[in-house]
Amino acid sequence: MFFEDSIENVSLKWLHDETNHTIIFSQENLLTNYVITILTHNLVRVRVWPKGEPTTTRTWAIVDKETNDVPYEGRLRHEIPRNNYTNDTCLFTVIEVDNEVIMSTDNITCKVHLRKPFAITWIINNEILLQDNPVCSYQYHLSTQQFRHTLSRPSTDDDYYYYGLGEKSGLIDKKFRRYRMRNMDAMGYNAEHSDPLYKHIPFYITLRHEHAFGLFYDTTYDCTFDFGCEIDNYFGNIVYFESKDPDLDYYFINGPLIEHVVEQYVKLTGHCPLAPKWTLGYLGSAMKYTDAINAEDMLKTFIDKCSKYHIECTGFHLSSGYSMNSNDGKRYVFVWDKKRVPSPLTMTENFHRAGMKILGNIKPAMLTTHPYFNECQSLFIQNEKQTQPDLAPFWGGLGAHLDFTNPNTVNWWKKQVIEKILHNGIDCTWNDNNEFNIRNSHAKCFHGQSIEGLRPIQTMLMVKTSYDAQIEANSKTRPWLLTRAACAGTQRYGGTWTGDNRCSWHTLKYNIPMGLNLSLSGYPLIGHDIGGFAGEKPSLELFVRWIQNGIFHPRFCVHSWRPNQDDNSDDNNENSLWMYEDALPLIHDALLFRKRLQSYLYSLSHEAMISGHPIIRPTVYHFQSDKKCREQSFEFLLGPWLLIASVYEENATSRTLYLPFGTKWYNFWTDEIYDGGQSITVSAALDIFPLFVREGAILPFEMDDHFEVRIYPFEKTGISELNFYDDDGESMDCYDELEGKFDLETIRLSCNQDHIQIETFVIEGKERNFQWRFPPHEQRMYDIIQQ
Repeated sequence: MFFEDSIENVSLKWLHDETNHTIIFSQENLLTNYVITILTHNLVRVRVWPKGEPTTTRTWAIVDKETNDVPYEGRLRHEIPRNNYTNDTCLFTVIEVDNEVIMSTDNITCKVHLRKPFAITWIINNEILLQDNPVCSYQYHLSTQQFRHTLSRPSTDDDYYYYGLGEKSGLIDKKFRRYRMRNMDAMGYNAEHSDPLYKHIPFYITLRHEHAFGLFYDTTYDCTFDFGCEIDNYFGNIVYFESKDPDLDYYFINGPLIEHVVEQYVKLTGHCPLAPKWTLGYLGSAMKYTDAINAEDMLKTFIDKCSKYHIECTGFHLSSGYSMNSNDGKRYVFVWDKKRVPSPLTMTENFHRAGMKILGNIKPAMLTTHPYFNECQSLFIQNEKQTQPDLAPFWGGLGAHLDFTNPNTVNWWKKQVIEKILHNGIDCTWNDNNEFNIRNSHAKCFHGQSIEGLRPIQTMLMVKTSYDAQIEANSKTRPWLLTRAACAGTQRYGGTWTGDNRCSWHTLKYNIPMGLNLSLSGYPLIGHDIGGFAGEKPSLELFVRWIQNGIFHPRFCVHSWRPNQDDNSDDNNENSLWMYEDALPLIHDALLFRKRLQSYLYSLSHEAMISGHPIIRPTVYHFQSDKKCREQSFEFLLGPWLLIASVYEENATSRTLYLPFGTKWYNFWTDEIYDGGQSITVSAALDIFPLFVREGAILPFEMDDHFEVRIYPFEKTGISELNFYDDDGESMDCYDELEGKFDLETIRLSCNQDHIQIETFVIEGKERNFQWRFPPHEQRMYDIIQQ
């Protein structure tokens, strides 16, 4: 508990800039300016400039709402017009009462006391929702070059829950954890404890009581979030954000629902693209195929085995072995090793004939022995004196990272992607090893800019360059790419995965909340390496359970690398669907279930593109008033309807789970109905993956020769809807609402105690011919009305 007497008595002045909806505060004898800008009724921007004016001038996170993008050079963050955030008029009031400046919209009130150090109190519905620590709210330390924003934390810890921060280890709720933001190559990480990992997303959601709000810190500098680890007797219970950024620029995002916070955050930083349909199938990979000296033959063997074992594979991740030099064993991006792959076009044609797209692995650094190294000297990030490339350890030796803030590098990279990758039949880019974790903080980028605040920007610009190259090469086909590292906004260009996880039951378990928090952080198109990338190969049981979990994720990819295994032509040391032939019946069942769900997954992908809603969701996303859901880490929802209880314990034959309160739940396999708000135990033999359906669900299933819509009626009364979306799955503009060709149909379910009514409304395109399925015990009469 802090002492009131320890709060310094100061005098703040304030100025209201009505044109820009901005209130500027300053303190006598200090340069610092504190700037509050009212953007919408639920969105407020706060900036703190210790030097009196902005030092960090550009942002790559905040999109132009017309283009859903940011130019390569970024945007001047302090010149972004207010109408960038909304077209609506936001009326608000600013008054001074009893030494307090009170700023109010329809939904938010902010208070700043003029006789105390600058600190904001956020009030919703006459209740304090959040407040800066009154003793040490905003502090910039010249000696350490650290900026700290400190918030007061309630003494009752159950009052607050924290979600988001992108891809982070541990439970779904981040309370009592401290996390760093720095893109790191964290191969074989511990999914419960390791930090930092691959992504830099300084955004989190707080749930207090039943009200959610978000804080997004628009910075790409290294930073730290502390959610209650640090205790100081003189400052009270605190939560803090700390960064090396010389300025502070953050957004307060009001809910009240978690869904509302996510929607607004995505409006700020950009919507994801609509993934091509083929990305929702089984995606193959394993480094052993391309690392082999006879890589082209091994890759053909993979195709043949898919056929032999009746496995439909829609895409293949071509690992970097295709660029591994046969003489020195080093990987040289864009340089095909002709001993491993004598004819790249023959190899890619083999995949295409089998119905598989190819994602080609590319990396943003070159070893000093790379054939292109000397000619690219001016394209690299430079040393402190800008006399030569900054050298750092990279895979296989010393290397230099390409500088994507340099327009010449962007043009060079596009040319290589098009000529060396896409023109050889590769369909998409797999942007890998792109953390830019350059340890020399004095290294220089284009125009002499320090790498210190640009590491994540280098990642984003690499991905944007690859994305633009794919459009330039083929403007008619929807681009798709994958990136391992990311920062806020990188979701605009494609999908991601949680990096090089380790094979273990522990990883299977803790990758679940990791993926859920990443999904809440604006990144819906995600998945994990099934079977574990690093470590020993999984047992038959672990592999089956991992697949049964993976089929419910947007990206469903089996991948691994085991360089210490015997070098032989047998690929059973790698994670492959046929490595345990005894498990193939179970794997075929899981793959078929995934295929049946494709229409539902594709409709959810369209929803994610439009609204930013995650595809996989923690239960608290839909049930934030249920206290038990606030810490429910290991069950999740696929869209609003399906509750997945993956089995993550060895030798398990049953699974205990909590069913959220306020609704009924159907057991998918038995149609038995359960009350929500209770924990149950169900059978979970190896051939069963526990699955529950929320009452009111409308689930489209792709059967062999028809579309089946499974209806799970409300037990008593209720109304629900599903927007069923479809298009050709690959054209660039088919989902354009003005010019595209797509089908969008709303299915509405209305139930009372005596009757069920289903209505279908064609919004665009053609009407589907559905077959309807009800639970066998449903006795009510029903009508189907086609509008």
